[in-house]
Amino acid sequence: MLNPNISETNAFVRMMCGVAMTAFGVGRIARKPQCTVGRMMILAGSMKVAEGYYQYCPVVAMANSEQMSEMMPVND
Repeated sequence: MLNPNISETNAFVRMMCGVAMTAFGVGRIARKPQCTVGRMMILAGSMKVAEGYYQYCPVVAMANSEQMSEMMPVND
């Protein structure tokens, strides 16, 4: 299973933003059924809800990985 890599507060904020984005996308699709922006908002919102539910963000995991730290130069 995935180990949580974001805090509960961060997860809650992500979930609420995801619900708002999904609702906004559904509203746009209801007015214009062929709206691409509405579909993208639903997709992005549902991803944020999932990140909040599982408390796992793939971008944070990638940024904290060893490969990413090797790619970033250290200015000493």
